[in-house]
Amino acid sequence: MFDKERIMSKLSDLTLYAKRLDSMAPHSIDTYKDSDMMLKSAVERNLQLVSDVELDILAFLDKGLELGLSGDDSSLIDRFEGKFSKKAINKVRERRTLRNLLIHAYADSSYEKESFGQSHDTSDISDFIKEVKQIIA
Repeated sequence: MFDKERIMSKLSDLTLYAKRLDSMAPHSIDTYKDSDMMLKSAVERNLQLVSDVELDILAFLDKGLELGLSGDDSSLIDRFEGKFSKKAINKVRERRTLRNLLIHAYADSSYEKESFGQSHDTSDISDFIKEVKQIIA
């Protein structure tokens, strides 16, 4: 049994974060690289939020489908291969990887190229939302 109310609430959050990314992300990598730290931080934070919400949704779906116990984030994502399109699952993985890099190694490295790429093309998020709705229907 799915907790449709919580899933729909998370989908609403996901839509909000995707809209924020679309509105704030500069249209070129050079403009992004030249942006101030506040804009880059806002973009990176919204990418983290998208990743966290996607993982929350997968956890709700996992529970509703009664797939059993899952381990870490990667194993949870792996469980949905075949239930989501390959593109959707790969983008969830890419976003989760970037999220973990930003959180755990932010001071050591720059992830401008990856952050720009993921914030500039958010079409996969609407695909993810559609696929979630199909699963819970």
